Amino acid sequence: MARDLSVRLAEDRPGEFARVVQALTHASINIEGIAQVNGVVHVLARDPNAARSALRAGGYQIETEREVYIMPMPDRPGELAMALQRLADANVNVNFVYLATETRVVIGSDDIVQARE
Repeated sequence: MARDLSVRLAEDRPGEFARVVQALTHASINIEGIAQVNGVVHVLARDPNAARSALRAGGYQIETEREVYIMPMPDRPGELAMALQRLADANVNVNFVYLATETRVVIGSDDIVQARE
């Protein structure tokens, strides 16, 4: 089960995002996916328990933690559009999407079971 952890930066300014990544790096956490939008950082790590501990040790409060769907995806035009259309056709609302290593897409939804189907 994959987990997305999100933390809010104290301030959305130069160096703050780097500090989040450094907190994970210093704890030897392998970051599999990461996104930062308007001061909110989403992290996908192989070991979410270790990532959670590293972020807290770095002074960050976990704002949200949720199960996400990780979908391998061919690296060619239109693949993401097709996947998102299938979710829309199944009436699954996508809350966020970001890329992970190895050309995978991380999808957060209120209905993760339906998203997987």
